[in-house]
Amino acid sequence: MIENVISKRYAKALSGSIADESALRRALDNLKDFGSAFETDRQLERFFSHPGISVAKKNALVGQLCDRLKADNVVRNLLGILVQRRKILFLKNIADYFESVVDERLNQVRVSVISAHPLTGENIEKLKTGLNRIFGKTILIETTEDQSLIAGIQLQVGDQVADATIKNRLAILKRTIEKEEVA
Repeated sequence: MIENVISKRYAKALSGSIADESALRRALDNLKDFGSAFETDRQLERFFSHPGISVAKKNALVGQLCDRLKADNVVRNLLGILVQRRKILFLKNIADYFESVVDERLNQVRVSVISAHPLTGENIEKLKTGLNRIFGKTILIETTEDQSLIAGIQLQVGDQVADATIKNRLAILKRTIEKEEVA
C-alpha cells in the first residue's frame, strides 16, 4: 500500500519536471526499459536490495545501465534519487503510474484488445475511431490474440471490460441453463 503512494509521488514529480511531450514519451520508454531489465535479470533486484552493497556501487551500475539504454538526464536523476533513498525496487510501480500520468497529460487512453483472430489494420482503425468518439481522446490500442475466445473481441480500458466474445456468451448461456435446471 505504501509502495503505491510512494510510486505515485515519484511518478508525478517526474512528470512535473518534464515540460515537452516528446521528452515525456522518451522518459516513459526509458522507465519501461529499466523495468524490463529488472524483470529479465532478477540479479538486479538482489543487487539493489542487498544492504551490504554501497550506494556508490549501485549508482555506478545505474550509470552504466543509463548509458546502455541511452536514458535522458531526468530519468538518470530520478534513478539516482531512488537508489539513494532505497526506493529503486519500486521502479515498476513508478513506471506504471508514470504511464497513467503521461496518458492523462497527453489526453490519450490505452485500450487492450483481445481477439480470437488477428485484426486487420482497417478493423483497428474502425475501433480507434469509435472509441475516440466515445472517450474524446487519442486511442492507443494494444492487440493480442486468444483463440480460446472462439470469435469476437474483448476490450479493456483501465478497469472496465467489454466482452463480446463467443466464449463469454456461452458461459452466460451455461449459467442461465444451470439456473433453469435448479429452479
